[in-house]
Amino acid sequence: PTQKLIRDGFVVFDNVLSPEDVSAVRASAEKLLADGRMRHLGQDGRDDHIVALAPGALQHDTEQYGSLVLAARVLMSLPSMLVQQGKQEGADSDAQAKFESCAAPAKLMLARYPADAGRYVPHLDNDPDDPNHAVGPVGLRAVDRQYTAIIYLNDGWQSDDGGHLRLHRSPAGESAAVIVVDESAAVDIGDAGSSSDGSYEDIEPRGGRL
Repeated sequence: PTQKLIRDGFVVFDNVLSPEDVSAVRASAEKLLADGRMRHLGQDGRDDHIVALAPGALQHDTEQYGSLVLAARVLMSLPSMLVQQGKQEGADSDAQAKFESCAAPAKLMLARYPADAGRYVPHLDNDPDDPNHAVGPVGLRAVDRQYTAIIYLNDGWQSDDGGHLRLHRSPAGESAAVIVVDESAAVDIGDAGSSSDGSYEDIEPRGGRL
């Protein structure tokens, strides 16, 4: 997996959560939304409601939102997996150094997009031109981000539901550089997959997919 991550800039794993776990985690997420715990940031170009969650705190609130721990455990295990897999698969020194600099974040973000016309415009999760690139607590700043990991909680998702994750490659076809999440149904079924010129890749947001 790390060789594909180095080569393509992304890697996809299916069934990291079972359908039953997806339903349980989604139910906890929907309760957070219903309880008013998620909020819209009011930023131009993004329509999601989000909440930052401390994984340790979730274990003490199992009655209300505890199923979220199932997804949190997977996400929090990824940095150590990258380090170990990089060593086993013989990643080059630059890639291995990047893997070894990864650490599990103090908080995870849960995001919910509306069914109609929700979107997140093209952006970098670690954008050096962002004036707030190095603002905030160490470990939670944009500059501290090495990789972005997403687990989808969509029950019964179908292609015409939209919401594909579009990964834009650099002009030279190097690692994925810009990410856009289109949560509307604007991505046609025929657009799923790679562009004809290889400039982007669309990832279907199927439940349980990382």
